[in-house]
Amino acid sequence: IPVGIISAATNNPYLNNGLKLVSYLGLAIPNFLLALMIMLFSTIYFGDTLTGLFSKEYRDAAWDMDKFVDLLKHAWLPIFILGWSATAFALQTVRALMSDEIGKLYVTAAAARGVYGRKLLWRYPARHALAPIVNSLGFDLNRVFNELPIVALILTLTDAGALLIEALARSNDQQLAGAIIFLLTGSIVALNFFTDVLLAILDPRIRKSILN
Repeated sequence: IPVGIISAATNNPYLNNGLKLVSYLGLAIPNFLLALMIMLFSTIYFGDTLTGLFSKEYRDAAWDMDKFVDLLKHAWLPIFILGWSATAFALQTVRALMSDEIGKLYVTAAAARGVYGRKLLWRYPARHALAPIVNSLGFDLNRVFNELPIVALILTLTDAGALLIEALARSNDQQLAGAIIFLLTGSIVALNFFTDVLLAILDPRIRKSILN
């Protein structure tokens, strides 16, 4: 989000074209294909597939600081892959909205009254540009949950998505599948509630309508 705001404010052609390329690739490449490409690149050049959440020596070991550090070394890949498309969408949306908001009269009036720089960007156009991004967080989380089982199977991760497929397709454990779906649905509902609260904080019009 800050990168999209800076890109719209600076009007640097090289930065804008680079961010356009990144955002288009993020929207065009599916997450499972990105996971396969990263695994292939890592296998060819580094001899490691980057699968799983732990190295072989830590899979059955007790939890300690070394195992936690090993988890951090492996957790970045699924986080990056699952957040890739959502980040690209947010980058493109923030940049387009900021470019539109910066040229409006209320921003020009604020600049005429002596408001400049970061204070001008974050106090006026950024608050309006962030509202659609905050509103789409629930949809982004739903999309992540939909893509999680496939990415988990490719990266051999033990997570809720892999357990859901195991419960439905192999063991036919309906209670486990129902519990996982309940947790995922509860997470989406909770995030949508927090996004509504955050929207009320960002947009005074929404806050006023709620109070009235």
